[in-house]
Parts: sequence; C-alpha cells; structure tokens
Amino acid sequence: MTDGCIRALVEAIHSSPTQAVLYLSGGASQALGLLMSVPGASNTVLEAVVPYSTMSMVQLLGKVPTQFASRQTSEDMALLAYNRALMLSKPGFPALGVGFTGSLATTRPKLGDHRFHLSTRTSSRHWVSTVTLSKGFRNREQEERVSSHVLLKAVADACKVQATFVSELTEADLCDESERHFDEDQELEQLISGQICFKVYPFSSSTGRKIILSGSFNPLHEGHLKLLEVAARYMHLSLKSNILK
Repeated sequence: MTDGCIRALVEAIHSSPTQAVLYLSGGASQALGLLMSVPGASNTVLEAVVPYSTMSMVQLLGKVPTQFASRQTSEDMALLAYNRALMLSKPGFPALGVGFTGSLATTRPKLGDHRFHLSTRTSSRHWVSTVTLSKGFRNREQEERVSSHVLLKAVADACKVQATFVSELTEADLCDESERHFDEDQELEQLISGQICFKVYPFSSSTGRKIILSGSFNPLHEGHLKLLEVAARYMHLSLKSNILK
C-alpha cells in the first residue's frame, strides 16, 4: 500500500467526527505514528496507551489474562478503551475503542504462530479479527507494517469512512473476523450490567424529544405509570413506554 493511499486513509479518518482511544500491545506501533503525523489527529485520537510490560497489561485489564496475545484480551482492551472514549469524547461525538495485542517476529525464533488480534468497539458494533501471518515470510518491521495497516483499515471502517485500501496480506496469511451489532435495548442492558459506563442519546430534531424514567419497576405499579404520564404531558410528548426487565 503506497504512502499516498495511507495518508488518504488517515485523512478520511480525521475528517470523521469519531473520537477514539487506542490500547495497543505487541505490534501495530506504526499506526500511532501514522495517525499522529497527519494534520487533524486531535480530531480523532483522545488517548493512546501501550501496555507493553506484563504488569502494565495486568493493571489495565484489572486481572491476569489467560493469554496475553489472544482474541479475548483484544476484546477486553477494546471495551476498556471504548468506556474511556465515552468519558473523554466531546458531547454528541461518536466514541470508538480499539484493542490490539500481538505476537510478532522478535530477536529469537518463536515456537508458536506469528499472529495478532484486533478489536474495535462503538456504541452499536463490536468487531474482532485474528490474523495469523505466514511464519518466516516477513521480518519484524514488515509484520509491524502489515498489522498497522490492518488496524488503520479497522479504524476507518469503525468511523464509517470510505477510502482506498489495498491489503498486504497474502493467501498464506489466515484471517478470521466476526462482528456483532447492538440495538438500543441491548445497549441499555449493557449499561445496566456495567459493561459500559453510560449511553449517549442523540436527541436531534429528527428523533424527537425523549424522557428516560429510571427505576427497577419491580413490580410496575400505577404510580410509575402516572409519573411517566405527567412527564410526557409536561414535555408535550406522546406517551410511549418501554420497560426493561
């Protein structure tokens, strides 16, 4: 992928309203330099952390992971990064969390695969990918380049921007990815369970005004419904209740 294509990809990311926190370990280090070297980085990057040592990763996750370079660890990192982005982002701006952990070429031969795991999290989408690189085909710098470009493409996809991307992965490299989408009720369930720290509602003119009446509603009684009725009448809204159990 040419330098011009990479720059255009990063410029497209910076032109989007999405604001991101990135947690990276074990690879994709060039991605940070590419994001920060193109004007407009402050539009996108809220925070970037590299928990490279064992203790740094343990403190970030709040636990000792079963495996440091794993799909689950990248997902945990992305969720933590997303919650951090929610707290740091400007009101009304989409938040993005990125988690990356890898086991790439190093100074000594590796017994296991050369691989990396990458996860992105937004309010309505969770995407995760595991890439197993052809062992011995690239040196560390080349594996860093490939993993960095894949990360930039994942960020661009999460930001919903269109840009030309030419993958440097070969047929010998294995890629396994999946994604999940969340509706509003699922987001609220994640909030209640403590997975996310809060949910942002886009109270725009197109969606109309809304009222959220919090409570356990267990059991739901006439007083709860009366509160909702009075609030809706006061705000000049039609009455529509949605009770989460």
